[in-house]
Amino acid sequence: MATRTENWDARYGAESYPGGTEPAPFLRETLPLLGHGRALDLAMGAGRNAVFLAANGWRVTGLDSSRVALERAVDLARERGIPVEWGSGWGQPPGRTVCPKVPGLLAFETDLETATLPVAHFELVLCFNYLERQLFPAIERALRSGGMLLYETMTVAQLAFAGGPRNPEHLLSPNELRAAFENLEILFYREFAAGKGIASLLARKA
Repeated sequence: MATRTENWDARYGAESYPGGTEPAPFLRETLPLLGHGRALDLAMGAGRNAVFLAANGWRVTGLDSSRVALERAVDLARERGIPVEWGSGWGQPPGRTVCPKVPGLLAFETDLETATLPVAHFELVLCFNYLERQLFPAIERALRSGGMLLYETMTVAQLAFAGGPRNPEHLLSPNELRAAFENLEILFYREFAAGKGIASLLARKA
């Protein structure tokens, strides 16, 4: 049986940008509230959100277990004139980028189920369409004081619609995302079920 990573490699091999190359609407909408600095994109995929952030002044570290997805993200960044660097040895402090004073993308191939995130390192952590509950405490610790968390993924309401995960372990329960980050200041939270079941969170660390 193919692993999760092998399945994603195959998907990105067959379709270069399954989610397109434009950022998620939630990221575009909230961009003016996010500030600038260092961002961590968990499960970056083909880079649509990371590249958008880099184009808007951020220094982005993107993590994904799929090498093929990362290659797509690197290609997209280069097409848009964004400095790119392949990272190595994840687990060491990822403070370097192509140049620490300019926007860019640093891509790391890593297993997010076992990844260790640096503490108090990022002004922004974002995660879209990925759910690994054991990372929740590490995500909160990875934020600097005043740092922002942007999280959006599917809920169990998705089971009423076509597509998306079918395994409940990969779907949020009602209000689960809000409760998971109750130590943060919740700036915006919503859940909806209209064509898909989604929870969206914007929160800030004190």
